[in-house]
Amino acid sequence: MRAKISDHFVSVRAKVVSLLTLIGAVMLVLSGAYTLYDFRTSLELRAWSRAAGVGDAVAYAARNAETFADIEPVIQAVAGAKAVKGAAVADADGLIVLSSLPSWKGKPVEIEDDLEPGKTQAVAQQRRLGGYGRYPGDYALAVDFPRMNRIATVLIRVDTDLLASQTVADAWHLMTWLVIAVILAILSLSLLVHRVVVAPIEALKRYAETGGEGKAEAAGPDDEIGIIARALSDSFRAKSDGEARLVVLAATDGLTGLGNRGHFKAQLAADVGAGERLNGHNAGARNVGVMILNLDNFKDVNDTLGHDAGDKLLQRTAEILRGCAREGDTVARIGGDEFGVIMPGIKNADDALQLASRLVRAVGAPLRLGAQEVQQAACVGLTLYPQDGRDADVLIKNADLALSRAKLEGAGACVLYRHELHLRAIERNTIERDLRAALAKDQLTLFYQPKIDITSGRVVGAEALIRWRHEERGYVPPSLFIPVAERSGLVVPLTKWVLNEACRQNREWQEQGLKKISVAVNVSAIDLRRTDLTDTIANTLIRNGLSPQYLELEVTESMVMQDVDVVIGTLRRLRGLGVGIGIDDFGTGYSSLAYLKRFPVKRLKIDRSFVHDVADRRDGHVIPKVIIDLAHALGMKVVAEGVETADQYERLEALGCDEVQGYFAGRPMPAAEFEVFLRNSPAGGLRGEAKAAGTAA
Repeated sequence: MRAKISDHFVSVRAKVVSLLTLIGAVMLVLSGAYTLYDFRTSLELRAWSRAAGVGDAVAYAARNAETFADIEPVIQAVAGAKAVKGAAVADADGLIVLSSLPSWKGKPVEIEDDLEPGKTQAVAQQRRLGGYGRYPGDYALAVDFPRMNRIATVLIRVDTDLLASQTVADAWHLMTWLVIAVILAILSLSLLVHRVVVAPIEALKRYAETGGEGKAEAAGPDDEIGIIARALSDSFRAKSDGEARLVVLAATDGLTGLGNRGHFKAQLAADVGAGERLNGHNAGARNVGVMILNLDNFKDVNDTLGHDAGDKLLQRTAEILRGCAREGDTVARIGGDEFGVIMPGIKNADDALQLASRLVRAVGAPLRLGAQEVQQAACVGLTLYPQDGRDADVLIKNADLALSRAKLEGAGACVLYRHELHLRAIERNTIERDLRAALAKDQLTLFYQPKIDITSGRVVGAEALIRWRHEERGYVPPSLFIPVAERSGLVVPLTKWVLNEACRQNREWQEQGLKKISVAVNVSAIDLRRTDLTDTIANTLIRNGLSPQYLELEVTESMVMQDVDVVIGTLRRLRGLGVGIGIDDFGTGYSSLAYLKRFPVKRLKIDRSFVHDVADRRDGHVIPKVIIDLAHALGMKVVAEGVETADQYERLEALGCDEVQGYFAGRPMPAAEFEVFLRNSPAGGLRGEAKAAGTAA
């Protein structure tokens, strides 16, 4: 950012000009004062000098004069000199006896000061004589007439007005030259100061305003301005270097040294721009492939081996991607466990898929982290410019959509973006929006499917199943909106709603005098990882006045194997609360028997895929039998779901199954229908009804 200096300031140039102008004005005032003083002094000196000349001439003539008349020619002669108005001789009585002006004869002269012989002195203006000028100009001289043995006074009147006019002319001439000299001096000094001081400072100002662009001109290599200029230059250079480092750091992932998401997006925009400029040329050269790679189960590595091991895994993945990428490709870490690769000039989709497969295989190579060997896997989403989009944001979004599909397909999957993926994303967004509205408007409902004791045939419980009847779409299956809820975070308020509604309804049935049964509610993996799940369930039970023994939570087998220690802790707290725990879809996941012993599980539910073949007399009963025996050995009950025929029912009874659930026992039904079903449940149970039906047949 450029440093901006305010425009509301007085520049150094203005200050220097003002100072020099002030100095010039002072000099002119002083010159004027001096001229005035010189005028007075010069006028007096000129007047005295002229009077002294006249006096000397008269005194010289008086040496040989025997009468006053002898010097009258001299008096007349000197009186005609320039700037002399008149000359006269006064006797000892002070009366003028000889004068160049007739009007002066016989008039007295008043000389108050004592005159020194031979010395011309200025005396007071002789007013009685009249005709004096603007300036004092009367001078007197005591002259010795040796032959007459007398001392007379010689009076000389100088024309000071004439001398003053000459002096004023000289003064104006002098003043003019002084003004010119001062102006020239100020201009010269101003130019010198500008060159030595102002120009370097203005250069520094421009240098500072431009943030260090250009060159800082200094007044000299060793003066103060030069030192400031170098210091300022060093400061801007350090600032520029620091900003450059910050730009690099801002675009770099600190852990792997790869570019980050911002760098990835900027580089993709640049490559797309280059492709646009190649429009109409080599089609292959303008293609740009965008790949997003995600590490599977990276969180498990962090949780089991620690964050240091997770960091090493990310660093190792970055090295692999850098090594496998083509020259000119851009590799970046764009998320926690996500990496992006930009492939400019990729020929076609097949080449992009081949490169993606090679990267997935390389990332999947075993890695030893300390004492543990980690078998990592990855999946990839791919998209191509220009066929899938012409904007960096669109391409990244398309690659994300393809990656989401790859995650569903499983580890090692490489999925190329297709336009139907975008349509599915739009559909998911629509479902998410409508689901939020359904939660707010209470448009959801619970259906209840009975669980039957296989021996007595009586209803011993029910599973609460959420149903959504959309205002426009009609019935929306849970398989469509539950994944959307889990991805968007809506599953948390959804689970809270199901828990509260199931507990409220069960308590209502109990208050109506119906048989007390347990209601099972499915919870998601996100719910299990919530630290407040136990408190939420406890508060729900208290709020509805339901005993914990009549609430059961069902979790899937694969769900409990994620964050095992965290899940076990949560399940134990819930079991300690008195809530039953069941594992749904058992046999379809990858649970370890060692972990199964640690789970505080009350029931195992055999997946419907195994129940479907249980009536097969060959080997369809093998897996259900193993599950039943294992559960009983661990002190758990077994529920078989998806029971649809009497043969399946009887075969499961023979295998020792405890409870059944399915259309044979009862379809999912609204609360009101289930209430009727529960009231009308036969005394002999489902088993008695089944036997009666078989006999009738």
